[in-house]
Amino acid sequence: MVIYPETKIYIICPANIHSGEAELMHQLASQLINMHCKVFMFYLPADANFNAEDPVAPLYKKYHIPFTNDVDINHKNILITPEYYSQSLYISSNIRRIIWWLSIDNYINSMCTILRKFRLNPVDSTMPKFFYFDKKDSNITHWVQSDYAELFVKQNGVSGNRIFKVGDYLTETFLSNAADIDFNLKEDIVVFNPVKGFEFTQKLIRSAPDINWQPIRNMTPQQVRQLLARAKVYIDFSSHSGRDRIPREAAVSGCCVITGRRGAAANATDIEIDETFKFDDTLDNVPKIIDRIKDIFYRFKINFDLQAKYRKQIMNEPKDFERDVKRAFKYNEVISPKRVAVMPGLSIEVVNLVKYLLRKATLDKPQYNVACIVDDTFSYRKGITVKSDVIKTVDNINYLMINDISIPLISTADAAFLYRLQRIDKFATCTSDEAETAKFKSLSNSLGIYPKDLLIFKK
Repeated sequence: MVIYPETKIYIICPANIHSGEAELMHQLASQLINMHCKVFMFYLPADANFNAEDPVAPLYKKYHIPFTNDVDINHKNILITPEYYSQSLYISSNIRRIIWWLSIDNYINSMCTILRKFRLNPVDSTMPKFFYFDKKDSNITHWVQSDYAELFVKQNGVSGNRIFKVGDYLTETFLSNAADIDFNLKEDIVVFNPVKGFEFTQKLIRSAPDINWQPIRNMTPQQVRQLLARAKVYIDFSSHSGRDRIPREAAVSGCCVITGRRGAAANATDIEIDETFKFDDTLDNVPKIIDRIKDIFYRFKINFDLQAKYRKQIMNEPKDFERDVKRAFKYNEVISPKRVAVMPGLSIEVVNLVKYLLRKATLDKPQYNVACIVDDTFSYRKGITVKSDVIKTVDNINYLMINDISIPLISTADAAFLYRLQRIDKFATCTSDEAETAKFKSLSNSLGIYPKDLLIFKK
C-alpha cells in the first residue's frame, strides 16, 4: 500500500483507557509520523469514561498525536483499525482500509457482543456490519501481529498477497530495565494474570498451596513491573489469541515464562521458548507443571539462560516493528530537514531563535524544521489555561503562534521521550557565554541527548 504525499492516515483507537491495544495504536501513529506521514487518531468509546473533548488517556499524551472526529473519505487516504472495531471498516469503501489482527479472541468476542444484543431484541435497531471474510471485502488489507493470526486469516480465505506481518513492541520502560535484572532480588514467586486462563491456574494453586502465587490485579504499570522484577516465574494458560504483552513483559523483567499450548503459544515462533516450558492444560500435567516451577526456583539461572533467545527476540521488536511498517507501506527513505526542539523555555531569545529557524526553513533545501518548543510552564496540563494573544490551546495542546505558524509547547519529559522515538532529531538553544553553554549541555546530558544532536547559537 503506497503512501502519497497528500495521504492522511486515520487510526481507530479506544478512548480514555490504558491497554496494550491502545498503546500499540499510539506506537504505530508515532512511527508513521517519524516517516513524515499525516496521521490522526480517531477515538471510539471504550467504556462509560468516554470524553469526546479529551479522549487521550493520560499515559498516551506524551506521544503528541493529533486526533480528529472526522474522516476525510478519499481513495488516497487510509483507515487502520484493530479487529475489535471491524465495523469501522464500513465507514466507506472509498478509503483504503487495513484491519490489524492483534487478538483473535477480541474479534470473536466483538461479534458475539453484537449478536447477543440483537438476539435479545432483533428489531430494536439495524444491525451494524462487522468484518466476516466476505468476498466483497477482498480489497481490505490484513496486518497480522502473530503467526497464529496469519494462520487464522489464511484459513478464512484471505490470499497471501493481502497479508502483511506487522508486530508490536513493549514500552521503553520494560525494555530499558531488561539489562538491569538483579538476581539477588529474585524470590520464589509465581505471577499470573487472573483475567486469563484462571480456571486452570486455580487447579495449580490448589495443588501447591505452599507456593507463593501472586496475581496481577488492581495494579499500576509500575507495580506490575516491580512484581515481575521480584518473581522468578510467570505462568500463562490462557487462549493466547495473539502475542500477548504480559508474557513478554515478564520475560524481559527476568521471569522464566511457562505457558500452555493454546493459540499463539502452540507454535515455536510467537512464544519462542523451549518446549520444556510449555504444557497442555490438562489435569494430568498439573504435577509436572508444579515440578517445573520448583525446578526453576532451585535452578533459576540455568532455566533463565534457556530463555535467552526469547528475550533477545523481544528486545529486537522495536526495530522489527519499524521494518514491518515500512515494508507494509512500501516506504522509501527520504532526506528530510532535521526536526528541532528549541529550549529551555519561552523567552525573547528563544522566540527570536525560532523565528530565525523558521526563516531558514523557507529556503529551497532547509536544513532544520522547528518541531516544538520545550517549556514546562506553558506545556499543556489539565486544569491549566493560558491567557495570551500568542499562545492558543487546540485539542489540549498549547501552541505558540508566530506569523500564523503553530508551534507546540511540550514538556521536557515529553521532549526526551520523543527524542528516544526519533521524532526529534536536534535540540537548539542560544547562549551568551560558556557558563550558559555548559548549563545547557548538562541539562541535555541528563535527558540522554547526545552531544552531536545539540545546536548552540550565540545570542
